[in-house]
Amino acid sequence: MTHSRDNCDAFTLFLLRQTELEPKKNVYTLSDIIRYLNQIQDILESSKPSPAMKYDHCYQSENSTTFFKVVGNVLAKPMLRTLIYHHAQTPASKKIHFDQRIREEKAALEFDLMYSFVINTLRPAALLLDEDLRSTFIPQLLQQIETIEQRVQDEGLSSKLQGWSGLFCRLASGRYYQGRLEAMIEDLFPQLLDEFYAASRKVTEREVLERVIQVDLVDELTNIKMSEEDEAWVERRINAARKCLDNFYTASDEGTQNQSKQDHLEGLKSGKRCEESCLQFLQNVYNDNGTNTHRILSNVYVNNRRRPYSEPAQKYIPPKMHRKGKSHKRKELGVIWTDSSSGIISNRHRECSEFDAVIIRHNNNETDDEVSIDDTDTNRAAIESIFEAKRTISPSTLHDILMKKLGAIEALLEDASAELAYKDGEVMGTAPITSDTTPNFTFGIYGVELLPPGNAADSIRSIAGSNIVSSNIHEVVCALERDEDSSVMVEVEVASTIEIVQNLKTIIKEKIQENKVDIVFVLEEEAHFLRS
Repeated sequence: MTHSRDNCDAFTLFLLRQTELEPKKNVYTLSDIIRYLNQIQDILESSKPSPAMKYDHCYQSENSTTFFKVVGNVLAKPMLRTLIYHHAQTPASKKIHFDQRIREEKAALEFDLMYSFVINTLRPAALLLDEDLRSTFIPQLLQQIETIEQRVQDEGLSSKLQGWSGLFCRLASGRYYQGRLEAMIEDLFPQLLDEFYAASRKVTEREVLERVIQVDLVDELTNIKMSEEDEAWVERRINAARKCLDNFYTASDEGTQNQSKQDHLEGLKSGKRCEESCLQFLQNVYNDNGTNTHRILSNVYVNNRRRPYSEPAQKYIPPKMHRKGKSHKRKELGVIWTDSSSGIISNRHRECSEFDAVIIRHNNNETDDEVSIDDTDTNRAAIESIFEAKRTISPSTLHDILMKKLGAIEALLEDASAELAYKDGEVMGTAPITSDTTPNFTFGIYGVELLPPGNAADSIRSIAGSNIVSSNIHEVVCALERDEDSSVMVEVEVASTIEIVQNLKTIIKEKIQENKVDIVFVLEEEAHFLRS
């Protein structure tokens, strides 16, 4: 079937353009994704061998309706949240509260270390120091120590979270040290330097978690009168929490943290490379042979309109929009503006704050230099498509893309006030999100690969295991009580994995039926398993 370029809609024209590229990309639609999910469901239902089972990350139980999933380091905190805050309303509320408690206890621990050093070690040494030397170099030291001690007695723990690092630095106030506490101790109290370093160190994650367990679980529950059965259950929870610490956090957890940080950085680099490949692909697709009818914007923000009191009509523009110079590395940027009065828009803004690439089509032959911020001809330019870059397309990324990114796009299409403002150098242009000239809107997902069905089935199993860890305290306790060669495994219902896949298929089928947006997947590597 052939198409005339003059009569093509945006989606068909995109497909025609990309087939002319070398090397050719592999294009798939939501119907192909349904077939992909069917393959994943077949693997889950039949318990066929998968990479996770091959490498002992999953074990088939004697009962064919369940399997055991090995819990990795990434689920250690969710396990502790479940054990400590069993009565919290939702997993989300547990996470928010747990993260806050970690910050509070970290600050309290680090304060206690320094406070103990100042009161029990530094003050006695300062009293023994020659009075003339003390009055010359550290005239306010003893007074500052008394101030800190009095403030602790008056304000208690809550005050430890604000301003204490600066207050300790005031111990070295004066013309000689000017707040340089380490230099003061090195010069006047060299014998205390090792103790000072120990007191001013950053506490480890394990130390913080031990304190949270003690305060929020042990102290909270052991002082409550309860039945023998409840006491036994609380004792199991406490023992399970301590075993979780021993399994996942060493006494010095720097190695695990560094490895996690390294993995995170590698993931960021991989994602950036995919974004750059996506932009290069789009530049090749929308190469207009010098006609300049398309513009590609990268990293487009989604913001609510803000009207400062001083300048009522001015819009907030993120800092990246103000970058100066003509560096070849500078990308064209933009902001999609919405009104904050709508609850839907506000929710959408929290779920999606940025798009990787937005393609604008100019509907006449004017050059970009003629675009101005006062241009009121809304038919002059319009958004033709939006692209999101993900290196590997998996069931979890599919869910996030469809629910967050696509959900944001659909909300924008329904928002009559939404508009795109884009800037290149000193030139500003605007374009509406919807236009009569672009009846078909394309949402593209660019990636390197579609995760093979076997690996995807394992990712579904991991999601199901994570759901158990975050919600089922009885299974978490049992998992930590099992003696399985130091591995922690939760038992998961096979039906829960099937439900995850079926829910995702339902979402995709609804998107196909609604047909609000043309959705296309562009992959660098062919998904051979989708061949007919």
